[in-house]
Amino acid sequence: MPLSGTGVAPTGQLFTELSAVTRRAFVPRLFVQMYFASPTMYYLMGNAQRAAGGLNQVTIPLQGNSMVQGQFTGYGGAFNSPNITPGVQNGQWNLAYWVVPVPLPFGESVLQATEREISLLKVRMNDVYAVTRQNMARLTFTNNSANALFPNSFYDAFDNGTNVASYGGINRTASGNANFQGQYINLATSPWNGTGLFSATATRKGASAVLQKITDAAGGEAPTFVVMSPGDFANLNLDIQGTESQYVMPGGTYSIETAARSSFPNINISGIPWYADHFCPTGTIFAVNSKYTALYLSEDAAFDFSGFYSLVPLSQIGQQGIMVCGYNIISAKSSSGSFMFNCPGGLF
Repeated sequence: MPLSGTGVAPTGQLFTELSAVTRRAFVPRLFVQMYFASPTMYYLMGNAQRAAGGLNQVTIPLQGNSMVQGQFTGYGGAFNSPNITPGVQNGQWNLAYWVVPVPLPFGESVLQATEREISLLKVRMNDVYAVTRQNMARLTFTNNSANALFPNSFYDAFDNGTNVASYGGINRTASGNANFQGQYINLATSPWNGTGLFSATATRKGASAVLQKITDAAGGEAPTFVVMSPGDFANLNLDIQGTESQYVMPGGTYSIETAARSSFPNINISGIPWYADHFCPTGTIFAVNSKYTALYLSEDAAFDFSGFYSLVPLSQIGQQGIMVCGYNIISAKSSSGSFMFNCPGGLF
């Protein structure tokens, strides 16, 4: 609807006349007003593993107990006969299948055959990808165990059985299965809520201390990255901005355009990058080791589009297609990562 009475545009009958004979200026580009970037999903997609058919599309043998026993011997070299101790179980996961139907109505295909500024079909197809990535990113950080059609996530991958008892078909709370538990850390309890750690907000000292705990409990392997909400990251960033340093180069030329570092897009603590992701809930932090945790993507449904098919058999002139994506986010070693909660002091 043209706007009257603004700038040089008149009002009343003059504006009505102008509207009847004057074409509006038009920017032939669509500017999307929604959606958020997810660096976590970008990383997972770039390192996705392939999955194919089968009853359980991803089945990983997992050892949770020692299968042999050692002992000391004396001069004669005697030893007790070994016991056969089972220690391997299968972790089993099915892919979740996300579908996005795409309509192409008769009127749209006729009216936009020519004289179009913005192709609604192209916009719709771009939106298929955007909506899919947004949903995948959101579900990466939530508890999806209540719906069997949903994928797994960091939430259940690194839980210790408190919220999600069974992971990959293995009951973490059953006797002998403690090694299948993730590192579930309450930052509001001792020692993490001590002075200078996570008592009022996330701090560099607290982040460094909890990283040592995570690395030790993971068998000495540090996580690949740590992700937190933008509000929590902003507070952690404030804690370390005082360590910024600028170096003056003798003989250098400086002006208003000279780049100077201020704040950090991600924070390197003990060699591990900490960064913000919009979809990570406030107060929650996930430490992930990409050696064991990955996004598995179906070979047969990797953002595949069916093409358009006629709706005439349904007594309708028009076409319809569908995009299908089969995937899951799986950790083969829950103890390699951590689910931290009750991080205090998020700015927003």
